[in-house]
Amino acid sequence: MNNVLTSAVDQTAPLQRRMPPFPLRMELDAVRRMLGIMRMEGKTCLDVGFTHPVACAQMREMGGYWASVAHGNATRDQLAQALNEDVAWTDRLDVMPFEDKQFDVIVLALGCLSGNHETDTALIGECHRLLKVPGYLILTVEYAKPFGLARVLMERRILGETGSQYSEAALFDLLKTGFDWLGMRGSCRFFSQLVRFAVAQKKLADSPATDVLYWIARQLDVLAFLSQGYLVTACGRRKGWRQRQTPLLADGRNLSDAVLIRLGK
Repeated sequence: MNNVLTSAVDQTAPLQRRMPPFPLRMELDAVRRMLGIMRMEGKTCLDVGFTHPVACAQMREMGGYWASVAHGNATRDQLAQALNEDVAWTDRLDVMPFEDKQFDVIVLALGCLSGNHETDTALIGECHRLLKVPGYLILTVEYAKPFGLARVLMERRILGETGSQYSEAALFDLLKTGFDWLGMRGSCRFFSQLVRFAVAQKKLADSPATDVLYWIARQLDVLAFLSQGYLVTACGRRKGWRQRQTPLLADGRNLSDAVLIRLGK
């Protein structure tokens, strides 16, 4: 593993500082705020699924020793060249090429969680395997807002590249088998989400001029500071893994099976 762990100070200098897309900047801002309250000195860290090299570089600036895992060979080559370091890759995020308990911090990029219960649970289990005790998991997802006006205006469509939506309760349920819930931070509120959706639907070009619209949107979003954002970044602390147990009735039957049998009558 040592050949993919690198110091932030030594490796980010050759990187061309292209600014990442504005939504990614909002995601990184939330991640960096969470990293900022941790003592990063000497920590071994892993970022997973980021496709923009500047995102990886900015996390390295927080301190510690970092490795990256790319989801696919093409992304791996791009990151390795820009960061001037070895980058691991995998075609399955729930199987990563590292030994047990190697990292103090793991950061999952937006889109790593697909919304599929089985694959997402497997990915969280893999992060649990890789983390030391206590280690920290940071992840970003689309937030399932029960009354999201921006999503209503967008006909309730979800941006396809970012996986599925998670509510706070669903995130807590996903993490509770192996992590203590430490809270979450929202970003991308109403006006920013409208611009983000317009760019994703090709109604606006993703260009420097669009950044001006994002900047204006973020200023307007101050009016909605009490609302939760359309993106949330959550943090959990590793604990012992508790296998999920399905409730059983007194006669030994599975509760969900009993309910289905009753409904079928």
